[in-house]
Amino acid sequence: MSKTLIVSILILFSAVSVFAGEFEDNFKKANQGDAAAQCDLGTMYGVGEKIPQDYKKAIYWYEKSANQGNKWAQYNLGNNFLFGWGTPINYKLAVYWYEKSANQGAKNAQYNLGHMYSKGKGVTQNYKLAYVWYSLAAAQGHKKAISSRDFNSKKLSLQQLATAQELAVKIQYRIDHPTNAQEQQPPVPNTERKMIGSGTGFIITKDGYILTCHHVIETANEIKISIEGIMYNARLVRDDPKNDLALLKINGSFSAIPFSSKRFAKMGQNVFTIGYPNPDLQGLNAKFTNGTINSLSGFQDDIRIYQISVPVQPGNSGGALVDENGNILGIIVARLSAKTIFKISGSLPQNVNYAIKSIYAKAMLDTLPEMFDKLIEPSKTKLDAIDRVKKSTVMVLNYK
Repeated sequence: MSKTLIVSILILFSAVSVFAGEFEDNFKKANQGDAAAQCDLGTMYGVGEKIPQDYKKAIYWYEKSANQGNKWAQYNLGNNFLFGWGTPINYKLAVYWYEKSANQGAKNAQYNLGHMYSKGKGVTQNYKLAYVWYSLAAAQGHKKAISSRDFNSKKLSLQQLATAQELAVKIQYRIDHPTNAQEQQPPVPNTERKMIGSGTGFIITKDGYILTCHHVIETANEIKISIEGIMYNARLVRDDPKNDLALLKINGSFSAIPFSSKRFAKMGQNVFTIGYPNPDLQGLNAKFTNGTINSLSGFQDDIRIYQISVPVQPGNSGGALVDENGNILGIIVARLSAKTIFKISGSLPQNVNYAIKSIYAKAMLDTLPEMFDKLIEPSKTKLDAIDRVKKSTVMVLNYK
């Protein structure tokens, strides 16, 4: 027998011995009531690696572990009932175990539970709850959950989306505070509260300062910010009705976009914006539009305003007007009223829109000591400019 073959046999014998030892250890602990060992033993039987596959024994140990609250055993048990591994398919029991696991923060269970609600398997079809569970899984980095969440969001109204996002926040709080969830629950969303409108905003500092328009938030009793399916409470820091500007603040760490180093744009300069126009009609995903600076003054030669050819709609207000490198040149404030101009001139305006110049926003920021040294440096590259601006663009939701 060759030396190489002897070494290979010894390695194989060692691996088998290790596995046998692991199996015996788990078997002993499982019989003593150890939930983790029971789950591991169930997985060994379910996978069937180096021992005969036996789904019924897998289910037996999963149930013992799951009934002690082990979230992984609950998730695996849900899979057995969903796919019929060792048991007849039972969607209701799959949902039952997924829900227990999902409420403990298991992202795969959250994703599968979202799927069950989206497809109406074992539960009444409910796109809002599907969105909630997909959103929680996506927040933990589940890649498929992101696209599934976005697909389900298209089936919700703006009001339904806001309610779903608030419910997701409440569930996440309970997951993060399992020992005192009853004593310290966040406020229950007020279902009587009415959403009165929405607009766009953009993050200008990494710690969550947001610029938008005054008219977007002026009648709101409560302001919320939606970022990639997550809802944040916002507070108003500074308001400038004269220049139609408002500064908001949310808590967290975020991507931000910089102001241009140039005080003014040039006529004919290429620009673009990203925003949330008419979300109830056009959907809840951000929209990109581009154009040029048509004039360095606005309606009736208002020097504070750029006239732009960028197509905008209601809901775009508050979005950043940026150059090709993704640097802020202005804030989208208005589109020319076709009805008003027709009454005055007898003709319809063609794609005439406005943005307030960024120098007026920076002048407002200069009055706030807490803003000192927080603005990021201008970008000098066009690379990924659209993606960078999109990551920093938010939906502003207003409630009465």
